[in-house]
Amino acid sequence: MKLLEVIPIMKGISKETLTYFTSGEVSAGSIVRVPLRKKTISAIVLSLQEVSEVKSSIKESSYSIKKIEKINSFGLVLPEFIEASKEMATYLASSTGSVINSIIPKNILLDSEKLKFETKSVAHSRPHEKFVLQDDDTDRCVSYRSLIREEFAKGLSVFLCLPTIQDIKKTFETLSRGVEQYTFVLHGGLSKKETVDTWSKIINEPHPILIIATGSFLSVPRSDLGTIIVDKENSSAYKSQARPYLDIRKFSEILSEKMKARLVFGDLLLRTETIWRHGQGEFIEFSPLKFRSLSTAAQEIIDMKKLKGGSKESPFKIISQQLEYMVIENQENNEHMFMFVARRGLSPTTVCNDCGNIVICSVCKAPTVLHRSNKENFFLCHRCGERRSAMEKCAKCDSWNLTALGIGMERVHQELSGKFPSMKIFRIDSDSAPTQKIATKTVESFYESPGSLLLGTEMALLCLREKIDSVAIVSIDSFFSLPDFRINEKVLNILLKTRSFASRNFLIQTRDASQKVIECATKGNLAEFYRDEIKNRKEMEYPPFSMLIKITLSGEKKKISEEMQKLEKYLAPFPLAIFPAFTPFAKGKFSMHALIKIPRNRWVDEALLGKLRNLPLQFSINVDPESLL
Repeated sequence: MKLLEVIPIMKGISKETLTYFTSGEVSAGSIVRVPLRKKTISAIVLSLQEVSEVKSSIKESSYSIKKIEKINSFGLVLPEFIEASKEMATYLASSTGSVINSIIPKNILLDSEKLKFETKSVAHSRPHEKFVLQDDDTDRCVSYRSLIREEFAKGLSVFLCLPTIQDIKKTFETLSRGVEQYTFVLHGGLSKKETVDTWSKIINEPHPILIIATGSFLSVPRSDLGTIIVDKENSSAYKSQARPYLDIRKFSEILSEKMKARLVFGDLLLRTETIWRHGQGEFIEFSPLKFRSLSTAAQEIIDMKKLKGGSKESPFKIISQQLEYMVIENQENNEHMFMFVARRGLSPTTVCNDCGNIVICSVCKAPTVLHRSNKENFFLCHRCGERRSAMEKCAKCDSWNLTALGIGMERVHQELSGKFPSMKIFRIDSDSAPTQKIATKTVESFYESPGSLLLGTEMALLCLREKIDSVAIVSIDSFFSLPDFRINEKVLNILLKTRSFASRNFLIQTRDASQKVIECATKGNLAEFYRDEIKNRKEMEYPPFSMLIKITLSGEKKKISEEMQKLEKYLAPFPLAIFPAFTPFAKGKFSMHALIKIPRNRWVDEALLGKLRNLPLQFSINVDPESLL
């Protein structure tokens, strides 16, 4: 007789796991049918124990444990996947059920009975090894093609993990050549039928295969997996924004160890933590790390502070003379041009000239962004969506003397349209291209229109696929105002990715030319950036020298403050830094963070883990957060 812990596959159940007993044959990772609320539902087996081993705890249980009369179990995921999920749950101070629910696609769970598979044991003769690859996109793809051929020759499959659907589409075109019939793509943009059909083909294909997918499909049961590649490893998209805040990179690391598969982290610029870990001997070089990123484009940095001029409405210049010349030359040569703009809207900040007060959202207190409208300009909160007329006085001193500061997408579009009325201008941001389909169509139209200009935020970088004659950074400075320890790394990534599309010219406009990261980007000096970054992080005791655990609580302001004081006493002797969220109000609730900073080698600390797991559900726990904001 066995005691089973299962995850119910059904909506509206508050408990993440349920317990049953059975005399039938079953294994971890199997799907079983269990009785619940006068119904019979499907559930995935997390773990099982012999009843004889836990008799005393069963007798002391406050609820009766039901028996599963009939077992019709079948495999859905591998036992190694279950083991990896358990270890990941410990790392996240969460539950195994929560981890599994976040990494097995819902379409697969709902149609699990159609996806039965037979476990085939594949013995790996090599030890588990972890590699890093820092190189440009083209050379990384060459390395991956070689690796895939090598694994296929050994009868092993490869999982190539990418952060976004756009990345998957671009990579598929490159890596599937010659192995199209053995290459499978999975991502959240597929329909339910497409997902289930592809999953079924993957588990039934006898030949080694290449899977190109997002991280949630690491649950696919291919026991012949020889290599897991996590490309674009620096992408923040790998970290979930919802509980249990799962990091696909960490899960890949754990899963590859359980399966004795090779792991490869690759990017143009790896995370600072990953480069440091390589230096500590935790990773092996797949090939010598490239710390010099080269470009064939002519590069120039324009210090916008030194420029004078503008108008009454815009007291400082938005477009430098050098950038104007570049646009003119681009049109004369009938070439393409791309301009990166950090923020959407007209201006990201509006201040009162009389008292210095910043115009903020009345709901969540975040700074509002000024937007243009045919009827009347308006303030829009990009956090909660509040919209109100821009024809208002200062909330603090009742003054009309409000000034819009900073450079937004609409402002740049307005400026360029006035200077170059005959030029065809395309835009990609969440206002002009709210869906991926619209963004993709916009990029296609841009490439098909010589002499045209594309304006884009970070969203555009995901859609671009070919080199562009001239590329410019119109604004990047607003990022530096964010009090985030990863911000320099984020800015360098944006600059390097934007520059990688430039074939002839690359220009950066900035009002803060002293920022070292801008110089490192134009010179492609990744080594100097890393030396400065790791030094700063060591001084501030940020990752990789510490493990950060962020605990967030939201609600009524006074009560939240009281609860945080109780939390501080409860978690003693672990010191807490308590502070309001960067935008403290959201949806009418006040949010505060509590930050625990412990040495990296001390996590997982069993005493702290026990306390965190016992916290009520209203406390949101984020281990190794992407941001402290």
